[in-house]
This record gives sequence, structure tokens and C-alpha cells, in this order.
Amino acid sequence: MSSYVYTANSAFQTTANLGTDKIRIATTTSAIQYDTGSPKVIGTGTIAVATTSKTVTGTSTQFTTEVQIGQWLSGNTTNLILGQVASIANNTSLTLTANASINNASVAYAISPTSDGFALATTNSSIIPANTTLNSVIVGQGNVVSFLNVTGTAGAFSVTELGMPHANMANGYLVG
Repeated sequence: MSSYVYTANSAFQTTANLGTDKIRIATTTSAIQYDTGSPKVIGTGTIAVATTSKTVTGTSTQFTTEVQIGQWLSGNTTNLILGQVASIANNTSLTLTANASINNASVAYAISPTSDGFALATTNSSIIPANTTLNSVIVGQGNVVSFLNVTGTAGAFSVTELGMPHANMANGYLVG
């Protein structure tokens, strides 16, 4: 079991990828809001997208080896979903199923097998009160937890993996 300590503040943050499908979240003096999402991987290079086009243009990207048809792309620093991959032409050009949802030029990006890989904790997310331990939160092996504070006051909390990591846990996932 691995345990991680985080400090929630008013900016969205994510945990490390989880090796087990159940976790314990324990808060201290501040409540947190949280949401869970699927694993995501940071892509190589940067991309440019426009709301007027389905085309994603890469710079120093490796689309043919890092991205698969059906996966989802997001802007890595914003976690805003750009779209779902329809086809891959080469290492620097791919096509989405629809026009990109936002405009971005020369932005780092992330890849996820599902659109929920980019879940963001918001003021509408689940709340864990201060000084509370929430056992057996089901997150799915490899998933991530995003969080922020409730009250505007930063507070420490911990995430503990429950049980042993799955034998097929994918190595190398990075979170934004």
C-alpha cells in the first residue's frame, strides 16, 4: 500500500496514478471536494487545434506510437477535452471525430482511453468533511483523483491505496 499526502487549495490538482481500485481519503482540518477519472498519459510534443477544424497538428509529436483511434485528447494544463481521435495520418497530424471543442496553439496535451480521464473537481463535486476518513472509495485501477478545498483555506489530506497493486498495472502514466 502506498500513501500520499496532498494540500488542497482553490486550484484544481490531481493525485498520482493509483495502483489499486480502492483508496482511503482522510482529511485533516479542511474539507475537500473530489472527483475521479480514468488514467491519462502526457503526450510528446505540443499540438494546435481550432474550433473550426477536426485536424490536430503536432510539433515534435509521436501520434502513430502514442495515440490510438477512439482515445480522447485534452489540453494538459487545463484538462479541457479537445475531442476524440477518429484517424491518425502520421506522427504530426490526426483527425478528431468533430471540430475541436476549444482553440489552442502550441499546447501540451494528454491522452486518455475515456472522456472521464479529465475529470476536474469543482464546487459541485463530492465533499469529504474536515477530520473525516472515507474508506473504500472505488476509483478503478489506474484512475486519478482530482481535488480542491471547500472553504478557501488550504488543508492537508491523504490518499492511501488499499490492497496490493494489480499485476497488470500500466507503468509510466503521468498526471497533469
